[in-house]
Amino acid sequence: MDILAHGLYGVTVCSRMGLAGGREGTRGRRWWREPSVWWALFFGLLPDMASMWIPYFLHKGLGAEGNFFRYFDGGWLTVYRVVHSLVIALAFSAALFFWRRKLFVASLAWPLHIVSDAISHVEGKFQTLILFPLSDWGIHGIAWWRHRWFVWAYWAALVAIWAGLHIWRRRNALE
Repeated sequence: MDILAHGLYGVTVCSRMGLAGGREGTRGRRWWREPSVWWALFFGLLPDMASMWIPYFLHKGLGAEGNFFRYFDGGWLTVYRVVHSLVIALAFSAALFFWRRKLFVASLAWPLHIVSDAISHVEGKFQTLILFPLSDWGIHGIAWWRHRWFVWAYWAALVAIWAGLHIWRRRNALE
């Protein structure tokens, strides 16, 4: 799944503006003033930001030749495995449940990112090893970057969820 979709799915599922807000949502508060939107966006983007953005900008900034993804290896691949581990993300969210409960639901955008990557990545370097570091097991998913229909499907699902939320909340407001 592309990074923008990860962020928007995080907001859609794990913020008060989205599904986590239930029938009432943000109660008229503008989305940009709702902290859970920004936290869910942050946690939805976190795995890719933490593991890929720094090496990507170093690669481009130093004028390195070739495809960035081909040369992505070593320590950064370990960082990728750590932040794409369901074990680690759920442990972090559990800690937030006890430490900063207001961030708990938004933090679930991180495990959501991992689950969506698990089904949208194939075996190989970027396979999502959801049980890392306990196991190197991963799901053989769909290579989203090779299948346009899959990209269209997850973007269409996002639009459908927001349309459904809008209709549901409007009906609730009229009752």
